[in-house]
Amino acid sequence: MIWREYSARLKEMLALEGSPIAVTYSMTPVSGAETERRMVCQALLDARSGASINLSQESCSCPGGIWHLGLGPRPSGDGDKMLKKFLVEGEKLFCSIATMHRTMALTSPPPLGLAEYVVFSPLEKAELMPDLVVFLCNPDQACRLVTLATYPDGKPPKAELVGSTCHMVIAYPLVSGELNLSLMDYTSRKYQDYKAEELFVTIPYHMMPGLMWSIDRCSAGTAKVELPQEVQEVLTELQERPRE
Repeated sequence: MIWREYSARLKEMLALEGSPIAVTYSMTPVSGAETERRMVCQALLDARSGASINLSQESCSCPGGIWHLGLGPRPSGDGDKMLKKFLVEGEKLFCSIATMHRTMALTSPPPLGLAEYVVFSPLEKAELMPDLVVFLCNPDQACRLVTLATYPDGKPPKAELVGSTCHMVIAYPLVSGELNLSLMDYTSRKYQDYKAEELFVTIPYHMMPGLMWSIDRCSAGTAKVELPQEVQEVLTELQERPRE
Protein backbone atom coordinates (compact mmCIF):
# COMPACT_ATOMS: atom_id res chain seq x y z
CA MET A 1 0.00 0.00 0.00
CA ILE A 2 2.55 2.51 -1.18
CA TRP A 3 -0.11 5.23 -1.34
CA ARG A 4 -0.23 5.29 2.47
CA GLU A 5 3.46 6.19 2.55
CA TYR A 6 2.83 9.09 0.18
CA SER A 7 0.52 10.82 2.63
CA ALA A 8 2.96 11.68 5.42
CA ARG A 9 5.49 13.16 3.04
CA LEU A 10 2.93 15.23 1.19
CA LYS A 11 1.38 16.53 4.39
CA GLU A 12 4.76 17.59 5.75
CA MET A 13 6.14 19.06 2.53
CA LEU A 14 3.01 21.07 1.72
CA ALA A 15 2.04 21.85 5.33
CA LEU A 16 -1.46 20.62 4.56
CA GLU A 17 -4.34 21.11 6.93
CA GLY A 18 -5.73 17.60 7.20
CA SER A 19 -5.03 14.70 4.87
CA PRO A 20 -5.00 14.12 1.14
CA ILE A 21 -8.22 12.28 0.26
CA ALA A 22 -8.23 8.90 -1.45
CA VAL A 23 -11.26 8.35 -3.70
CA THR A 24 -11.96 4.85 -5.00
CA TYR A 25 -14.84 3.42 -7.01
CA SER A 26 -15.71 -0.03 -5.70
CA MET A 27 -18.35 -2.71 -6.17
CA THR A 28 -18.21 -3.50 -2.45
CA PRO A 29 -18.09 -1.27 0.63
CA VAL A 30 -14.99 -0.96 2.78
CA SER A 31 -15.38 -2.55 6.20
CA GLY A 32 -15.54 -0.16 9.13
CA ALA A 33 -16.32 2.90 7.01
CA GLU A 34 -19.15 5.27 7.85
CA THR A 35 -22.44 4.90 5.97
CA GLU A 36 -24.44 7.85 7.33
CA ARG A 37 -26.18 9.96 4.70
CA ARG A 38 -24.22 13.00 3.58
CA MET A 39 -23.56 15.19 0.58
CA VAL A 40 -20.47 14.65 -1.55
CA CYS A 41 -18.99 18.03 -0.61
CA GLN A 42 -19.40 17.08 3.06
CA ALA A 43 -17.85 13.63 2.50
CA LEU A 44 -14.74 15.32 1.12
CA LEU A 45 -14.40 17.48 4.23
CA ASP A 46 -15.02 14.52 6.55
CA ALA A 47 -12.44 12.33 4.80
CA ARG A 48 -9.89 15.12 4.92
CA SER A 49 -10.46 15.22 8.70
CA GLY A 50 -9.97 11.46 9.20
CA ALA A 51 -13.22 9.68 8.35
CA SER A 52 -13.56 6.74 5.96
CA ILE A 53 -16.89 6.80 4.12
CA ASN A 54 -18.81 4.42 1.87
CA LEU A 55 -21.01 6.62 -0.31
CA SER A 56 -23.72 4.87 -2.30
CA GLN A 57 -26.92 5.79 -4.07
CA GLU A 58 -28.73 5.20 -0.78
CA SER A 59 -26.35 7.14 1.45
CA CYS A 60 -25.72 10.15 -0.80
CA SER A 61 -28.18 12.83 0.30
CA CYS A 62 -27.78 15.00 -2.81
CA PRO A 63 -29.70 13.89 -5.95
CA GLY A 64 -27.25 15.82 -8.11
CA GLY A 65 -24.33 14.15 -6.39
CA ILE A 66 -25.78 10.70 -7.07
CA TRP A 67 -25.93 11.51 -10.76
CA HIS A 68 -22.59 13.33 -11.05
CA LEU A 69 -20.74 10.50 -9.31
CA GLY A 70 -22.41 7.96 -11.60
CA LEU A 71 -24.19 6.17 -8.75
CA GLY A 72 -27.57 6.65 -10.39
CA PRO A 73 -29.18 8.17 -13.49
CA ARG A 74 -29.99 11.80 -13.95
CA PRO A 75 -33.37 12.66 -12.42
CA SER A 76 -36.21 12.39 -14.91
CA GLY A 77 -39.83 13.52 -15.03
CA ASP A 78 -40.77 15.60 -12.01
CA GLY A 79 -37.28 15.11 -10.60
CA ASP A 80 -35.76 16.72 -13.69
CA LYS A 81 -38.17 19.64 -13.48
CA MET A 82 -37.26 20.10 -9.83
CA LEU A 83 -33.52 19.98 -10.64
CA LYS A 84 -33.86 22.70 -13.27
CA LYS A 85 -35.95 24.89 -10.99
CA PHE A 86 -33.49 24.36 -8.14
CA LEU A 87 -30.39 25.29 -10.16
CA VAL A 88 -31.93 28.23 -12.02
CA GLU A 89 -34.39 29.74 -9.53
CA GLY A 90 -33.08 28.35 -6.24
CA GLU A 91 -29.29 28.25 -6.26
CA LYS A 92 -29.20 30.75 -9.16
CA LEU A 93 -26.12 29.14 -10.68
CA PHE A 94 -27.48 29.41 -14.24
CA CYS A 95 -29.51 32.20 -15.84
CA SER A 96 -31.74 29.76 -17.74
CA ILE A 97 -32.34 26.07 -18.37
CA ALA A 98 -30.63 26.55 -21.75
CA THR A 99 -27.36 27.67 -20.14
CA MET A 100 -27.62 24.80 -17.66
CA HIS A 101 -28.05 22.37 -20.56
CA ARG A 102 -25.09 23.91 -22.40
CA THR A 103 -22.77 23.41 -19.44
CA MET A 104 -23.83 19.79 -19.02
CA ALA A 105 -23.65 19.06 -22.74
CA LEU A 106 -20.16 20.51 -23.12
CA THR A 107 -18.60 18.86 -20.06
CA SER A 108 -17.68 15.22 -19.55
CA PRO A 109 -20.44 12.72 -18.69
CA PRO A 110 -20.70 10.99 -15.29
CA PRO A 111 -19.23 7.48 -14.90
CA LEU A 112 -22.72 5.95 -14.81
CA GLY A 113 -22.80 2.28 -13.86
CA LEU A 114 -19.12 2.09 -12.97
CA ALA A 115 -19.55 1.01 -9.35
CA GLU A 116 -21.99 0.83 -6.47
CA TYR A 117 -19.81 2.68 -3.96
CA VAL A 118 -17.48 5.63 -3.94
CA VAL A 119 -15.09 5.23 -1.02
CA PHE A 120 -13.58 8.34 0.58
CA SER A 121 -10.77 8.07 3.12
CA PRO A 122 -7.63 9.82 4.32
CA LEU A 123 -4.83 8.68 2.03
CA GLU A 124 -2.84 7.22 4.92
CA LYS A 125 -5.79 4.99 5.89
CA ALA A 126 -7.01 3.95 2.44
CA GLU A 127 -7.73 0.21 2.22
CA LEU A 128 -8.14 0.28 -1.56
CA MET A 129 -5.82 1.66 -4.20
CA PRO A 130 -7.11 5.16 -4.97
CA ASP A 131 -8.49 6.09 -8.35
CA LEU A 132 -7.95 9.73 -7.41
CA VAL A 133 -6.05 11.66 -4.76
CA VAL A 134 -7.81 14.89 -3.82
CA PHE A 135 -6.16 17.83 -2.07
CA LEU A 136 -8.07 20.61 -0.34
CA CYS A 137 -5.46 23.33 -0.27
CA ASN A 138 -4.57 26.98 -0.76
CA PRO A 139 -3.33 28.52 -4.05
CA ASP A 140 0.35 28.19 -3.11
CA GLN A 141 -0.04 24.49 -2.32
CA ALA A 142 -2.08 24.03 -5.50
CA CYS A 143 0.68 25.66 -7.56
CA ARG A 144 3.24 23.28 -6.09
CA LEU A 145 1.07 20.22 -6.74
CA VAL A 146 0.41 21.13 -10.36
CA THR A 147 4.11 21.86 -10.92
CA LEU A 148 5.19 18.57 -9.33
CA ALA A 149 2.62 16.59 -11.31
CA THR A 150 3.67 18.09 -14.63
CA TYR A 151 7.42 18.06 -13.91
CA PRO A 152 8.06 14.55 -15.35
CA ASP A 153 6.43 15.04 -18.76
CA GLY A 154 5.56 18.72 -19.13
CA LYS A 155 2.00 18.03 -20.31
CA PRO A 156 -0.34 20.88 -19.31
CA PRO A 157 -3.55 19.74 -17.60
CA LYS A 158 -6.81 20.07 -19.52
CA ALA A 159 -8.84 21.58 -16.73
CA GLU A 160 -12.62 21.65 -16.53
CA LEU A 161 -13.62 24.55 -14.30
CA VAL A 162 -17.40 24.62 -14.68
CA GLY A 163 -20.02 22.40 -13.08
CA SER A 164 -20.85 21.00 -9.70
CA THR A 165 -18.16 20.45 -7.10
CA CYS A 166 -18.57 16.67 -7.31
CA HIS A 167 -18.26 16.82 -11.10
CA MET A 168 -15.10 18.93 -11.11
CA VAL A 169 -13.41 17.22 -8.15
CA ILE A 170 -14.30 13.60 -8.87
CA ALA A 171 -16.22 12.76 -12.05
CA TYR A 172 -14.19 14.74 -14.58
CA PRO A 173 -10.69 13.64 -13.47
CA LEU A 174 -11.93 10.06 -13.10
CA VAL A 175 -13.42 9.91 -16.61
CA SER A 176 -10.71 11.94 -18.36
CA GLY A 177 -7.62 10.84 -16.46
CA GLU A 178 -6.68 14.52 -16.24
CA LEU A 179 -5.45 16.48 -13.27
CA ASN A 180 -8.10 19.05 -12.40
CA LEU A 181 -8.27 22.19 -10.33
CA SER A 182 -11.64 23.16 -8.88
CA LEU A 183 -12.79 26.40 -7.32
CA MET A 184 -16.01 24.52 -6.40
CA ASP A 185 -19.52 25.63 -7.23
CA TYR A 186 -20.40 28.62 -5.13
CA THR A 187 -23.27 27.09 -3.17
CA SER A 188 -21.28 24.10 -1.89
CA ARG A 189 -18.41 26.45 -1.02
CA LYS A 190 -20.78 28.70 0.89
CA TYR A 191 -23.02 26.22 2.69
CA GLN A 192 -20.36 23.68 3.64
CA ASP A 193 -18.22 26.42 5.22
CA TYR A 194 -15.17 26.01 3.04
CA LYS A 195 -12.58 28.69 3.68
CA ALA A 196 -12.28 31.54 1.20
CA GLU A 197 -8.70 30.55 0.32
CA GLU A 198 -9.41 26.83 -0.20
CA LEU A 199 -9.67 25.05 -3.52
CA PHE A 200 -9.37 21.47 -4.74
CA VAL A 201 -6.64 19.83 -6.79
CA THR A 202 -7.45 16.31 -7.97
CA ILE A 203 -4.67 14.07 -9.22
CA PRO A 204 -5.48 10.73 -10.90
CA TYR A 205 -3.58 8.03 -9.07
CA HIS A 206 -1.58 7.00 -12.15
CA MET A 207 0.18 10.38 -11.89
CA MET A 208 1.15 10.01 -8.23
CA PRO A 209 4.39 7.99 -8.67
CA GLY A 210 5.71 10.70 -11.01
CA LEU A 211 4.65 13.42 -8.60
CA MET A 212 6.44 11.73 -5.71
CA TRP A 213 9.54 11.22 -7.87
CA SER A 214 9.51 14.94 -8.63
CA ILE A 215 9.64 16.09 -5.01
CA ASP A 216 13.42 15.76 -4.57
CA ARG A 217 14.18 17.08 -8.06
CA CYS A 218 11.78 19.99 -8.55
CA SER A 219 11.90 23.40 -6.84
CA ALA A 220 8.15 23.07 -6.15
CA GLY A 221 9.16 20.18 -3.93
CA THR A 222 12.36 20.21 -1.89
CA ALA A 223 15.02 20.97 -4.53
CA LYS A 224 16.78 24.31 -4.19
CA VAL A 225 16.90 26.83 -7.01
CA GLU A 226 20.52 26.97 -8.21
CA LEU A 227 21.12 29.64 -10.82
CA PRO A 228 24.27 29.49 -12.95
CA GLN A 229 26.68 32.29 -12.11
CA GLU A 230 26.21 34.05 -15.45
CA VAL A 231 22.43 34.03 -15.03
CA GLN A 232 22.71 35.38 -11.50
CA GLU A 233 24.96 38.20 -12.73
CA VAL A 234 22.45 39.22 -15.39
CA LEU A 235 19.58 39.16 -12.89
CA THR A 236 21.56 41.23 -10.42
CA GLU A 237 22.39 43.76 -13.12
CA LEU A 238 18.73 44.03 -14.13
CA GLN A 239 17.64 44.52 -10.52
CA GLU A 240 20.22 47.26 -9.94
CA ARG A 241 19.49 49.11 -13.18
CA PRO A 242 17.70 52.44 -12.49
CA ARG A 243 14.08 52.56 -13.54
CA GLU A 244 13.31 54.90 -16.39
